[in-house]
Amino acid sequence: MSVKRLGSWDVLALGLNAIVGSGIFLFPGTLAALVGPASVLAFVVCAVLLAAVALCYAELAGMFAGSGGSYLYAREAFGDEVGYGVGVLAWTAALLSWAAVASLLASHLSWLHPVFASPPAGRLAAAAALILLGLINLRGIRPASWTVNALTLAKLLPLGVFVILCLPRADPARFTPFFSGEGRFGYAVFLALWALQGFEVAPVPAGEAANPQRDVPRGILGSLALAAVLYALIQAAAVGVHAGLAGSSERPLADAAAAALGPWGERLLAGGGLLSMLGFLAGAALGEPRYLQALGGRHLRRWRLDAVHPVTGVPHRAIAATTAAAAALVLFLPSMSLVNLANLAVVTQYLASAAAVLVLRRRRPELVRLYRLPYAGFTAAAAIAVSLWLMTQVSRAELAGTVIVLAGAYLLRRVVDGPSLRPA
Repeated sequence: MSVKRLGSWDVLALGLNAIVGSGIFLFPGTLAALVGPASVLAFVVCAVLLAAVALCYAELAGMFAGSGGSYLYAREAFGDEVGYGVGVLAWTAALLSWAAVASLLASHLSWLHPVFASPPAGRLAAAAALILLGLINLRGIRPASWTVNALTLAKLLPLGVFVILCLPRADPARFTPFFSGEGRFGYAVFLALWALQGFEVAPVPAGEAANPQRDVPRGILGSLALAAVLYALIQAAAVGVHAGLAGSSERPLADAAAAALGPWGERLLAGGGLLSMLGFLAGAALGEPRYLQALGGRHLRRWRLDAVHPVTGVPHRAIAATTAAAAALVLFLPSMSLVNLANLAVVTQYLASAAAVLVLRRRRPELVRLYRLPYAGFTAAAAIAVSLWLMTQVSRAELAGTVIVLAGAYLLRRVVDGPSLRPA
């Protein structure tokens, strides 16, 4: 019998590591422009709203051991047709997130050399970074994992230094009036979602937890809460030390550190942001093609997207397709459009997963649930309501874009699979 070794702290660490990434380096200025000092609350409110969604993922992850995440849950609850659509959105969200961070990376590259301040040069450099990471992943899983580990080691250090040194220097006068800016608090909460994604990673190893009924919800809610508190402290420090934060949308934390600590603080946060974004891109290059690999096992089978290279053991076709698509998005779409579309695709997955909890409780009560969601009907309904509300924070054009993506995906499957290659 195998020994279950994962405790509450282990699951907590998994979730926290997945959440804390590049978003906090990118959006403090944008959030301050939207609602002023109230941007501190945007992270807390977003985390509270996401708690119900997070618990839905805890139950689902404790039921299924396979890969695919939201795609797997939707397929098991609603069948192949709906599962395929959710799987496409899962891959699309991952793809858009990857491309968005690469696009935003260009503004930080100008810290290394002013040539990258030119949009064409920045976009080309970001696309080249994606292609390089794709090539690393084609060489095998171990080089890819080493790259991820190396780039994530320094992720939390500059953020911790920023809070410790800048928060005590915050000027209380800069928090009055508390609600200011454009007054778009709902959209600020929606953007905070970008930084707080990742909690759904925590319940994945539920089968190896010592006490899943206790450890999994603690890990999920704990990682979400700690990340929200950390982000709120960072935002408060930035607001308190930098009078021009609302106009600093490219490198907000570096600008705030420069205002409070001088040139060395700017270098620390600019370098930390660069490393954090590269770390996210490396992790995404490793994980995101696996969404397409999971889809390829049952859909678009003529393309054999689930094929594994006989030497390296990686899904080389899925890696190549995902890398090429992300590089193209970086070259042709603005970064904020990528962020909004990625958030919308993620929220759609949240909606499908929350609904899957209710359907599976009714249709498949015999399934083993390592973690059972308390007050399942109320909690899942709250998660559905939160997801629907978040979807209202984007433009009609972005909603239409998501519909077009889905329609195109179903048309593509019909063309590629044909009537004789319907999913099993």
